[in-house]
Amino acid sequence: MKTIQLYFNNREAAISFLLDRPGQKYTSATFHKLRVEIKKLDALFDLINYCSKNFRRDKYFKPFKLIFHQAGKVRELQLEETTLKRYTAVNSLKGYRINLRNQLLKEQDEFFIVTNRKLIEKLKTIYHQIVPFVNNVSNTKVNAYIKKRKGIIEKIIKRKHLQMQDPRELHELRKKLKKFNYNRKSLPVENKNKPLANKNVLPVLLGKWHDCQVIILHLQKVIEKGEINSKEIGQLQKIEQKISADRELQLKKIQRAIPKSEFFIAPNKLLRPMTTKELYNL
Repeated sequence: MKTIQLYFNNREAAISFLLDRPGQKYTSATFHKLRVEIKKLDALFDLINYCSKNFRRDKYFKPFKLIFHQAGKVRELQLEETTLKRYTAVNSLKGYRINLRNQLLKEQDEFFIVTNRKLIEKLKTIYHQIVPFVNNVSNTKVNAYIKKRKGIIEKIIKRKHLQMQDPRELHELRKKLKKFNYNRKSLPVENKNKPLANKNVLPVLLGKWHDCQVIILHLQKVIEKGEINSKEIGQLQKIEQKISADRELQLKKIQRAIPKSEFFIAPNKLLRPMTTKELYNL
């Protein structure tokens, strides 16, 4: 299937380009882009795994998972630094900010140790091994995959008890929705460029909720350890309360967005041939 082949090639090129980038040129955006590309590859692996019984997904994805996990540690600390700037004065929390920056530098150093030349060469071997599986993906199996994954998301969303109070359920929904959307964007789905109203709202809201959740959990751990002075602990508690209020706001928006999402009102789409322009814009 030409669409999948080109999409896979683009993911390989993007990940290789980012990993070859000199460490001193890495920015917050670089870590974010790398994680997004690995998420797209993970979603594609999910599709290939569905289409081929002999595809060893866990084995092939293991080194990518290692990179993703370490980049995630860096990304979460970067996100917290940015959030603190939004919620606090410049001269506040000096001790905590210094500790946060030191922890961030430590995780960045670990990232560049993990992404050594040996691992990058291993990724090249994996790309080569995956090509035959990519080439054997058929339209029929892809349609079946899309229909099944959409059905799973619909069941999660339509649970009567799913009032978005359980972070585990929200996280489960977020991950499955991301994979579904990444794969759908890589496939020749009819009218995919004419989204229904509110179609893309839910993933965005879930992402904002998740960012709040990650920072709150980290702040709670720091406060419980009590390794910073009492004045700064008090400041962190106030910040946690503000972020918790933002999280609850996102929760309410998610609850309002769900009934308007495509998983309630949109029919399944069938595959069609993609234009050359669409293929190269993947």
